[in-house]
Amino acid sequence: MKTNTCPKCGKKLGTFYLKDTCPYCGVNLLYYNLDENLKADAAQAQKEVDAVNRFLNIIKSSSIASSVLIVRLVLFFTPLASMCLPMYGDVSLISLIMGLVKSTVEISDVLMPLVSMALVVVLSLAVIISSLFSATKTGFLRNMIFSGVNTVVFVVLGLIIGSMGAGWYVTLAIYILEIIMHIICNKAIKKNID
Repeated sequence: MKTNTCPKCGKKLGTFYLKDTCPYCGVNLLYYNLDENLKADAAQAQKEVDAVNRFLNIIKSSSIASSVLIVRLVLFFTPLASMCLPMYGDVSLISLIMGLVKSTVEISDVLMPLVSMALVVVLSLAVIISSLFSATKTGFLRNMIFSGVNTVVFVVLGLIIGSMGAGWYVTLAIYILEIIMHIICNKAIKKNID
């Protein structure tokens, strides 16, 4: 069991010693070295604030530091809008949801378009999240990998399903434009950091 000691004189105090002052040297046990403890707490708090500010600066310089980055950020949400156009034949996101709600569509008939549209949403969110950290050391590589995987999965599923509609081509064009925007934005981010 740990015994209490006086911080000034170092003499042992009883385990159940509850008074404010040391019986040997008379120092106030509660307020001894209070200034040093407060300075240490303030230094630790400043380190934590600096870490949060560094994190927020990375997100800011990756997403809204220039007009090109803002355009890229808006571009990330456009595949969700393009899915309202016919993606596969006459199947669009709206017709798919309406058919599922009204139970007029067989799941087996629309399973692949449903999987494809779900992957568009999930992978688009992954691209958005990864783009928030573009200013990090591996940010550009990570963005290109996520966007490339997103595009490849979309194209492969489109080729498997077949009968691509206007929405499919618009979404593909958006994905290719996203990759081009990553290259352009990488230069803008490097310029903002320097």
